[in-house]
Amino acid sequence: MSSQAPVVLITGSAHGIGFATAQKFFANGYNVAISDLSDEDIASALKQLDSQGDRSIGLKVDVTSRQDIEAGVAKIIAKFGRLDVLVNNAGNFRQGATDTYSDSDWDQITSVHLDGAFKASQIAYPHLKKSPAGAIVSVSSIVARVGLPMRASYSVSKAGIEALTRTLAVEWASDGIRINAVAPGFTESRWWQDLQDRGLTTPDKLVAAIPLRRLGKMSEQAAAIYFLASSEASFITGQTLVVDGGTTVDVRI
Repeated sequence: MSSQAPVVLITGSAHGIGFATAQKFFANGYNVAISDLSDEDIASALKQLDSQGDRSIGLKVDVTSRQDIEAGVAKIIAKFGRLDVLVNNAGNFRQGATDTYSDSDWDQITSVHLDGAFKASQIAYPHLKKSPAGAIVSVSSIVARVGLPMRASYSVSKAGIEALTRTLAVEWASDGIRINAVAPGFTESRWWQDLQDRGLTTPDKLVAAIPLRRLGKMSEQAAAIYFLASSEASFITGQTLVVDGGTTVDVRI
């Protein structure tokens, strides 16, 4: 049975920016598909998001697997009858000197960020073009546009996501699908907390690099993602919205 409400699939959304984005869409009337790798994390996210369970669905999906994504989308269509928005958020991270990267180190990052976004977009496409307002928003990063050492595969993947965004925006415009990206800067998250716990950075060091002198909030990234998917951005496509507190435009020395 087809749902009256629009439906969003957010990959990697059991926690972090992905879950904040799920909350934003849910609060604005969307049916939400939570997708992640852990059944336990998915169940916990769904419990927080939708206690009734009638406006959400949990999907265990590895975005490196075309079969996983296809099965997940099929479950969405079976429950809600439609898919209107895809948010490509799934990601992982590796920090290390480029000369030490093995092929598997490289593939571990690119297969999730870039290949995952490509596969999910391609699989979602036939459903999005049926929507009256189909949209894709992919999560990039400020490292797509600045040189940040020790993050080669991550940076290249994020730059690739922005290139994919521009290409699909032109290619699928005639189908009425808008495609954009959000590039977060330094944001309060479990990932940044882990880096601090491991002594790889400090809050003061991060804040000093941000003109607004604070870390971003996950809710602020979610708001940007939601905006680009919403009717408020109906004439915006092929763009990357940088949400970084001014980090990438500060060239003071």
